[in-house]
Amino acid sequence: MPRGPRVFLATLLFLAATLGRGEAVAAAGVLFVSSERSGAYEETIAAISTALAPGVAAADIAVVETQQVTPGALAGSRIIVTVGAEAAQAVAEQAPRQPVLHTLLPRESFENLPAPPGAGRRSAVFLDQPVQRQIALLVEALPEWRQLALLVGPRSQPLAARLAAAARERQMVVTIENIATDREIYPALERLLAERAILLALPDRVVFNSYTIQNILLTSYRHRSPLIGFSPAYVRAGALLGLFSTPAQISEQAAEAIRAVLAGGALPPPQAPRQFEVGINQNVARSLGITLEPAEDIAARMIRRDAKP
Repeated sequence: MPRGPRVFLATLLFLAATLGRGEAVAAAGVLFVSSERSGAYEETIAAISTALAPGVAAADIAVVETQQVTPGALAGSRIIVTVGAEAAQAVAEQAPRQPVLHTLLPRESFENLPAPPGAGRRSAVFLDQPVQRQIALLVEALPEWRQLALLVGPRSQPLAARLAAAARERQMVVTIENIATDREIYPALERLLAERAILLALPDRVVFNSYTIQNILLTSYRHRSPLIGFSPAYVRAGALLGLFSTPAQISEQAAEAIRAVLAGGALPPPQAPRQFEVGINQNVARSLGITLEPAEDIAARMIRRDAKP
């Protein structure tokens, strides 16, 4: 991590540690509420804080964790920025009067949050990519593959419906299996992958989580069917491709919204990440006998496609 983000992160972690000892939250222009003190959550807070500099100093930023969310902890800030789905839920339940910007959560999670009173009081930069962009990745990277498999949990049914519609517009054949619990994953996968297909991972914790992903990867690999993930971790674990936005890419978009509120303006509408990256696991590609162009070339064509009217 560059020196600038490290300095911000050290300052913010000190503040969070102080709050963790039970001291009152000092009034701050920007209050981050983090689901966890780890990995992408800390990186996102550091990246947004760096993007806000020099207009917003570290002294004008505070951090609390989900378990510290109380009306008193939220009072006094001009804008609340949640990082992760658990933080978003905890803040939404408090119905704060300040504007709230949610980050690092899927669109479906945002839409299921309790709505605050009054219009325009909340917004989000979603974690997940637009459905058209996800299907464009498949078309650009794997043009000869026409079968798409979706393993759908209770919270991802609306997303799956949008993905299926977008895929069918591109003349893909879509097969869907709906499950209610993780015990149904294996038999559903066996049915889904009876014929080779692209298995597209969805941000549904019932289906795709740290406990299930290895078995899903092994099953898809045994069926010679590539898994497409939604984070760099999925690519490292064995997904053929990943489509994701990094904390650094999301940070400037979030910082724009925060600066607008601090300047007396309104939050922008909820939005998908503008910037993105494509990740490739070349070892998996070789094992499956799939030849892929460089990730940068695939992403460049997708960007040009996004830019077309």
